[in-house]
Amino acid sequence: MSLDLKDFRGKITTEADCVLEAQARVTGKDRQEIAREVLHAWALRQIDEATILGRLLRAEGVAGALEGLPGASQGLPGASQGVAGESQGMRGSKRA
Repeated sequence: MSLDLKDFRGKITTEADCVLEAQARVTGKDRQEIAREVLHAWALRQIDEATILGRLLRAEGVAGALEGLPGASQGLPGASQGVAGESQGMRGSKRA
């Protein structure tokens, strides 16, 4: 099964360009394939870290940050107070 690939175009530093070219020459792989593998590995690490962070926050009772509250990721005042109605047992209700 192959992954769906998304088009991405961006600029890279001279150093990154040289490393990609060297890796392409050594491995015989396409530069795009190498860059895709590197970004994919980084993305998987980010997902793993976010999963662990979510578990830690839940264990500490800081689930509000996981609820997608406006400003929660920016540390805005009131963002850590939880969802309105949470204390009335609405926590498990589905949202649109």
